Amino acid sequence: NTKCFKRGVNVENTKEIDLTKGNLFLKIPKFVLPLMLTTIFQLLYTTIDLWCVSTFGDGAISMSAIGSNNALINLIVTVLVSLATGANVCISMAKGSGDQKRANRILHTALIVAVVGGVGVGLFGFFMAPILLKLMDTPSSIITKATTYLKIYFLGVPMLMVYNFGSQMLRALGDSKRPMYILIISGLFNVCCDLLFVCAFKMDVKGVAIATVISQFVSAFLTIGWFIINKNGFVRLKLQELKVSKKELLDILRIGLPAGLQGLAFCIPNVLIQSSLYTIKDYYIDGVLISQDEIVAGASASGQIEGYIFAMLDAFAVGLISFTGQNFGAKKKENMRKCYWYSIAWMMIFWVVCAILCATIPNALLSIFIKESEGMVISSAIAAGRQRLYIMGFTYFLDGLMDINSDYLRGMKVSTPPAIITMIGCSGTRILFLLTLFKTTTFHTIFWLYAAFPISWILVNLVYIPVVLVSEKKMFKLIEE
Repeated sequence: NTKCFKRGVNVENTKEIDLTKGNLFLKIPKFVLPLMLTTIFQLLYTTIDLWCVSTFGDGAISMSAIGSNNALINLIVTVLVSLATGANVCISMAKGSGDQKRANRILHTALIVAVVGGVGVGLFGFFMAPILLKLMDTPSSIITKATTYLKIYFLGVPMLMVYNFGSQMLRALGDSKRPMYILIISGLFNVCCDLLFVCAFKMDVKGVAIATVISQFVSAFLTIGWFIINKNGFVRLKLQELKVSKKELLDILRIGLPAGLQGLAFCIPNVLIQSSLYTIKDYYIDGVLISQDEIVAGASASGQIEGYIFAMLDAFAVGLISFTGQNFGAKKKENMRKCYWYSIAWMMIFWVVCAILCATIPNALLSIFIKESEGMVISSAIAAGRQRLYIMGFTYFLDGLMDINSDYLRGMKVSTPPAIITMIGCSGTRILFLLTLFKTTTFHTIFWLYAAFPISWILVNLVYIPVVLVSEKKMFKLIEE
């Protein structure tokens, strides 16, 4: 582990791991598991939110109102996390090369970017929430509750952005456990507030949203607090040194902005697909008529399950950024290539487990998130959700492979090509499908709506093959110079 001779501090006693040494095949899952658990805990808290409003609130209506925001909230979170990868790559390279002064400048600059950007996004979303939901063709039966939830959620975006930037920088330093611990604590606040506001005070959707904002405040406070008291780490936050370093800002934005645009481009068609789901009416599965509410409930339940699959597979791509960045900074190109292939191998292992579960117990999984309510038949909602779950669960490794390729390039500071590939390959093909084939009777089905995902993943992965080979060769030459 790195020793900070300039400050006379030994960071061997911290949780920061040197990602350039040792058995990398075994070190990858050790580093990635906390990343995976962090996202899974986030999803569990969302599940508790849904359970609270379903059991103690207005039931399926409230659950659908929160679920209808999933695509839009995922867009926000994806963009913010993508922006934060700029700080991740810059700090991981500084750590790999042992440049502690640069790492500290990146830390202070990145936190300012997080606060300013979070306030801007939060204000925009708060005032635009009703318009955004109407653009998504949110059903009139749930739009009031959906708007209430979304407006309150946007108030917590500045704190969400601070936590995401902070957690990305901790991971860049080799500490993937601290963000998990912070999330567990903030998540417990979320659960307690859910029980208080929804179960005791009967605040329904509003109570869940307020609980979410409180937990985001806690996570941001703990993240900032750790960087302040972290005397033995590679970096430490000093409030008197908070200022923007122009060079570091440009480096963060050079990597983060294309990543953010990629996240935006990736999620926009997902929002459109969510809104397109509301246009499917009088749909039959095995001769049984499925209502629109049942279709939405089934899709929301399947989406919750897919979130857990994504958490497991995407964690290896997120971890690869830190491995690649540190080894790039340390000029260990062979380690970079090993980490790429090891990450793919581990991702595939986890996907096989997920696919087996989707194949063997789909009804049991979906029934966790689908509850009986007036005007909705559980078996019909499960049938609708099962169609989506089969398509997504059996092909999600394609998305995992796409993310690994993208983040491998980004870990080498190659950030623009992945953004372009995603905008054309994912966003372009999905939007084109929605504007053309999906409007026809043959393709206006749940099956074809969600088949657009794996089709676009295949196209993008085919493009990534030559791009990764060429970019890797170019960046390895820079290492040798």
